[in-house]
Amino acid sequence: MLGQPNYDAMGEELALATRQQFPALQRSFAKLGPLQSISFRGVGSQGWDVYEAKYENGISIWRILLAPDGKIEGLLTQDGP
Repeated sequence: MLGQPNYDAMGEELALATRQQFPALQRSFAKLGPLQSISFRGVGSQGWDVYEAKYENGISIWRILLAPDGKIEGLLTQDGP
């Protein structure tokens, strides 16, 4: 479904946390406006992939950790500089 997380791509714990936090996440991202671009920044010291997402009204930094089965095990997002 458009505008909804793909819970099947997440590990159980992340999917549960995302379901619980989704209303607040929607509000936060609505303030950023439309997504303009995503760029890969590299791999962090803990092995997480780091991405920068640019929106009409700001930037967010995403850290993503994949499990051995390819599902998203960890996901952190924060406001960009």
